[in-house]
Amino acid sequence: MNHYEQSKKARRVASVVYLIFMAVILGGTFISQQKKASAAKAEVKVQPEKVNSI
Repeated sequence: MNHYEQSKKARRVASVVYLIFMAVILGGTFISQQKKASAAKAEVKVQPEKVNSI
């Protein structure tokens, strides 16, 4: 294998690793946003009742 083919293979491997890394980052961000949204909905639904004090 000559130098050009070796560098081409290295660039391909680097690009695949980069894509996997970005997919993990974006997936984690998406999941985090979904959890925050569902927690906010649950917080709105569970409101304490007003107690009439005598």
